Amino acid sequence: MTIPGSAPRTRLLLLDFDGTVCLGDDPVLAYAARVDATLTERGQQPLVRDAVARAFAADDLLVEEIAYDESGVPLGVEQEPGHRLAADGTAHSAHPVSWPVQDGYQLVQLLARQAGLSDVEAGQAFLGGREDLLARGLESTDIHAPDGLAELLEQVRRTAVVVLVTNSPAGVFAPWLQALGLTGAFDAVINDARKPFGMPEALRLACAVDSPERPIAADQVLSVGDIWRNDLAPVAALGGTTLLLDRFATGLGEPDHRVRRVADAMDTIGSWAGQESQLHGGVPG
Repeated sequence: MTIPGSAPRTRLLLLDFDGTVCLGDDPVLAYAARVDATLTERGQQPLVRDAVARAFAADDLLVEEIAYDESGVPLGVEQEPGHRLAADGTAHSAHPVSWPVQDGYQLVQLLARQAGLSDVEAGQAFLGGREDLLARGLESTDIHAPDGLAELLEQVRRTAVVVLVTNSPAGVFAPWLQALGLTGAFDAVINDARKPFGMPEALRLACAVDSPERPIAADQVLSVGDIWRNDLAPVAALGGTTLLLDRFATGLGEPDHRVRRVADAMDTIGSWAGQESQLHGGVPG
């Protein structure tokens, strides 16, 4: 909400969660472990977690376990991804198998598809991995917020609305923000966003957080995330500004700004919001 006595905020900062606000590899590895558990139950070789761990260690998502067809396209990738319908007529796949992959989650999903898991089974493995980490205790995992992010967001919120948009379900999300030290750091949190297909609706909702009667214009939005198609492309199409966190140097997309680490984005975010960030002593060129 607008701070009493302050000028109305006319800018919007959209933030992705995994790989942007929430760093650490354990959530992806837990997802991969659940996929492997399903494969083991079927008598198949559990190869996904080891493959993903090697990808992280090498900073290279092109692992040897990916199977390709004769044209060089990975098996299981839809050439024209879009809404597919389940038997009951509802949207079947909110998160299509992507290629090229841009993060560990997409790599797990691709390997799961190639091993024969359905979208529903992969989704259950994702949720199961989240449950496993909660049961283990998030404090014992490697998840963490980028250094200085909470302080930066406090500054940014003086001039811009800050909204977190995530595909993670709302029911068990609060402990994650608490573990990251980010409870109350956002003006709103949009869960179950069903990106990429749900991103336009999430953007509409986010623009109206401060004032439904006078929503923020799309060209006054900065979207920050690590997946071009999911987090940034819909904003770019409407004239907004985009910042891609390209950890694996994929070169995908056409963002206004591209960096490898969130720390390298701090000054860009602060400057966009109308203030120079004083965190980290500046960003390396």
